Amino acid sequence: MPRPIIGITSSFSVDEGDPPKPRSFVNAAYADAIFAAGGIPQPIPTPPDFDEALLRDMLGLFDGLLFTGGPDIDPRHYGQARHARTKLLHERRDAFDLAWFRAADRSVKPTLAICLGCQIASVARGGCLIQHVDDVPRPSAVEHYRPDHTSAYHDVMVDADSRLARIVGRTQFEVNSRHHQILDAAQLGGRLRAVAFAPDGVVEAAEDRDGKFMIAVQWHPEDLTDRPEHLRLFQALVEEAAGRA
Repeated sequence: MPRPIIGITSSFSVDEGDPPKPRSFVNAAYADAIFAAGGIPQPIPTPPDFDEALLRDMLGLFDGLLFTGGPDIDPRHYGQARHARTKLLHERRDAFDLAWFRAADRSVKPTLAICLGCQIASVARGGCLIQHVDDVPRPSAVEHYRPDHTSAYHDVMVDADSRLARIVGRTQFEVNSRHHQILDAAQLGGRLRAVAFAPDGVVEAAEDRDGKFMIAVQWHPEDLTDRPEHLRLFQALVEEAAGRA
């Protein structure tokens, strides 16, 4: 059986120069995780413009989808003004990733969404974000990000009856953390169920309530594939994609 093809959203930036040089690129850790899980990773360059017909044609190329990390979604998408700590995505990626998720969501493509991807999943379904975690009173001090952009670490507790728990085979394990924005638990996107939590109650993962393979996590499992519980997320995505190929 051919390996399933997993489409991976790209980062986007414009290098200074004369003329300026736009770049679409994917961190190798995402592609390596898909290779390790038995799939074929295919980066998706961020298009300069798109319509529904292009999105449909692009979806036809992939058996599963991976939404990657990055800076912050423009808060206008969920009706808020910009926080001083919010670092916006380039507008080209901001527009595409939300539209791409909505198009994917209307399909049956298995989807894994990581960090920014997790936030996109909720916002694309009508949810809200909290733009800076330190603004929220919490019962205990948990480090979710570091100013130097290195990873913090903490445990997550996973609902035993969730798809996520069945995949990783555990209800508590350690994750890495590099996010200063969080899902608003009171305003999750439609048909999302919060299924994993940090010790301070912050939502760390959500999944589709109706059984679709759509898992969204705030941590970066692509950097922890030497730990079986994190590699299993990619293996589950590839296995589900293979079943639908």
